[in-house]
Amino acid sequence: MALAADFARFAVVGAIATAVHAAVFALAIESTPLDPVAATAVAFCIAFAVGFMLNRRWTFRSRGRPAAELPRYLVAQLAGLVANAAIMAFAVHLQRWSPYVGLVLGIVLVPPLTFALSRWWVFR
Repeated sequence: MALAADFARFAVVGAIATAVHAAVFALAIESTPLDPVAATAVAFCIAFAVGFMLNRRWTFRSRGRPAAELPRYLVAQLAGLVANAAIMAFAVHLQRWSPYVGLVLGIVLVPPLTFALSRWWVFR
């Protein structure tokens, strides 16, 4: 049951980080002259920090050194990005499916990967 509880907390943190990303992005493009591409980069960085802090303290209750965990967390998140991009390329370019099929496949398949990396490598 501990594994399921950790995954549930991981999913909640993912939802919070996504909401932070969306809120920061909207605030930036609605109240500043920031270009949307720059705004999403800023929003990603803030959401990344929120995700790291919440996963470290709440999901995995890590007592490790943040300076050692942060680079591993970045690698885990980049692995998720690569996996999402590969799934989308497979769905859209090889299978000729709708991009929304690729999106759904990524939403289903990538979180278990990033969870496993986070649980057994990042916050070990």
